[in-house]
Amino acid sequence: MLKRFSTYLSRVFAPYLYTPEGFRLTRRKYIGPPHTENLPASEKRNVTVCNLFLNEHKNIDEIASLLYTSRRAVISGLLHQGLIRDRRQADRNRRLERRQTAKYHLPLVLSSGQADELRARCGQFGAETVSEFIFDHVLRREERCEECRKKAPRGL
Repeated sequence: MLKRFSTYLSRVFAPYLYTPEGFRLTRRKYIGPPHTENLPASEKRNVTVCNLFLNEHKNIDEIASLLYTSRRAVISGLLHQGLIRDRRQADRNRRLERRQTAKYHLPLVLSSGQADELRARCGQFGAETVSEFIFDHVLRREERCEECRKKAPRGL
C-alpha cells in the first residue's frame, strides 16, 4: 500500500519520469545504429520504436497503431533497449521474499515400532511428515526441520 502511494505521489510531483501508460522512464539515451539497411526486420522495428518514442515523443499506443503492431511488441522493444523499467521485477522479488520454505519433518516412531504420521519427532502435530529416505536424500537442506534431524537416531 505504501509503495502504491509513493508511486502515485511521484507521478503527481514528477510526471516527466513516467509515460502516460505508467511505465517508469530511465535516464538512458538511445543512439540508433548509423546504417539500418543490413539489419533484420525485428531490429529495424526496434530502432523505429525507440526513435518514435524518444525523438518524436509518441506514446506506446500511438507507436503500435503507426507500425501496425501490438502494444506488447512495442513495450518489449523499449524494455529490451532499456528505455523503460520493467514493472514486474519489483513485485516478483517482494513476493518471493515473503514466502517461507516448507519445513518437512520425520514422523514420530511409537514404542510399538509404528510411525505416527500426524506427529513429528520435534513435537509438532499435523505437520508435513515424510519418510527417512526422502528426508535424507531428496529434500534440500533448507526444507528439513533441524529439530527432527537432531532427534533422529545416529544411523541417519
